[in-house]
Amino acid sequence: MTPKPTTINTVTLTCSACGSGQFTKLDANEYRCNHCHAVTLVEDNVAQRLEKLLRNIQAPRHPPVKPAALVAIGLAVAAAIVIPLAGSLMSSSRGAAPSRPAAAAPIDASLVKLTDIQEIKTRGRTQLVMIMRNETGRKIDVPRVTASFFQDELSLSSASGSAPARSLQPGEYTYLTISAPDKAYTRYALQVATPSPARGTNNDVAASKVQLVRNDGSYRLVGLIRNQGATPANSTQITVMLYGADGRLAGTGNGYATASPLGPGALTSFDVRCEMLGDAQVASYDYMVQSES
Repeated sequence: MTPKPTTINTVTLTCSACGSGQFTKLDANEYRCNHCHAVTLVEDNVAQRLEKLLRNIQAPRHPPVKPAALVAIGLAVAAAIVIPLAGSLMSSSRGAAPSRPAAAAPIDASLVKLTDIQEIKTRGRTQLVMIMRNETGRKIDVPRVTASFFQDELSLSSASGSAPARSLQPGEYTYLTISAPDKAYTRYALQVATPSPARGTNNDVAASKVQLVRNDGSYRLVGLIRNQGATPANSTQITVMLYGADGRLAGTGNGYATASPLGPGALTSFDVRCEMLGDAQVASYDYMVQSES
C-alpha cells in the first residue's frame, strides 16, 4: 500500500498528517507545518484562506500613543503607585497580610473531545476504543478517561484508560482504549479528567520515507526518524491509526524509534506493528511522532 499523501484539510485548515493548524509560508502556494514539518502545495483559494488565517493569528499592531495620552498615562501610573503606597503606610501598624499568587484557571475538560467510540471484541474481551482530540487551544498532558458501566439503573464497575501519546498539541488527536467488565452491561458513561498543561518540551524530530506495509495479513508502519534539533532526543514515540473506507478507526499501533537517545542530526529507523480492530480493509492512515525532554 502506498503512503497516504500529506495534505492540508481544506475545511478546517489543519495538517492532515498531525492535525496542527500552524503553518509557515514557503512560496506562493507552498506551506510547511510547524509541528511535523510536512510541506504541502495548495490551490489559490486555499492559499488565500491560509494567508487570512496567518494574518489573524499574528499579534495586532497598536496605534501610536498621542502626547496628550502619554500625559494621562503618566498621571494614572503615578496615582496607582502613590495611593497604594499611602494605604500600605497607614495600615503598617496593623500588619500586612501575606500575598498569594493567583491560581491559573483550570483547563475545561469538555474541550477534550471523544469521538468514533466503538465496542470491540478482541481475544474474548470487550474494549471501548475511541479517538481523543485536543480542542483546548493549549498543549496538554493526555488526561485519563473513566468509563462507568451500568446494567439498566444498577451501577456495575468503573475502568480507566489512557492514550499511548504523552501529550497533545492543539488540534492533535490519538486513540484510547478502556477494558469493559466481563459482566453484561446495558450502557456506559465516559468522563474526562481535568487536563493539565504539558510540562515537557518537544524535541525537533521528523519522520521520512514512511510506508504502510502489509505482510501475511498484518500491517506495519516503517520509516526513518531524524533529529533536527541541537540536543539529543530521547524515546521517540510513533503512534499509528488505521482507517477503513468508511473513515472509522480500523486499527492501532504504537512503538519507538530504534535508537535512543538520538544525537543531533542523527538518523534511525522505526517499525511499528499494528493491531486490527476488526475485518475492515485499511483505506488510509495517520501517524504522530513525539519526543519530549
